[in-house]
Amino acid sequence: DGSFSWIVPLPDHLTGCSSITWYCDGSLIDGRWSAIRCSGFGLAAVASDGGLVAYGLGWPPSWCDTAASAEAWAMLTVLAQCPFVPPIRTDCQALLTTALAGNASATHHDRPLARVWSMVAHIVGDDLSSIVNSGKLVWMPAHKSQKAVGVAQLSNGQLLTTIDWRANRLVDGLAKAAAKSLAAPSQVSA
Repeated sequence: DGSFSWIVPLPDHLTGCSSITWYCDGSLIDGRWSAIRCSGFGLAAVASDGGLVAYGLGWPPSWCDTAASAEAWAMLTVLAQCPFVPPIRTDCQALLTTALAGNASATHHDRPLARVWSMVAHIVGDDLSSIVNSGKLVWMPAHKSQKAVGVAQLSNGQLLTTIDWRANRLVDGLAKAAAKSLAAPSQVSA
């Protein structure tokens, strides 16, 4: 069923997520070997003033066996934390592409992540394209040096901020740590 664990939990006094931007990332270890591949994801909640509010890591169900599926599960986990769709930043272009295609395409029986997208669509309560068109789901470039700050562009046309850059590095590290925690010993993969 997948699981998620806060490292620093959301504060109890936080009753809404309107001033928080969520960052998510997924990671896959030993992807070449289907028998031992494992994935993980990281989440971070950042306040509008740039303060880190909460962060944690998780493990999607075993059938989420790609980095993109781990990323989709991470987005689902974010949506399950909030009473409404919050601003979400992801470095997975496939999430935006799939959401923009709409419910019928994302949840079609031949789509490998139809189960995940069906749950996302249920939470969103609208066509999936609405989360991109409303600016709630935004793609950001990843694995860039700090020189990309103020230069690289997000899918919404805004420039990459220092907060975006740092939050993405945090969730990338959390996702890798989650996946590595399940990884087979190096002698097995060798």
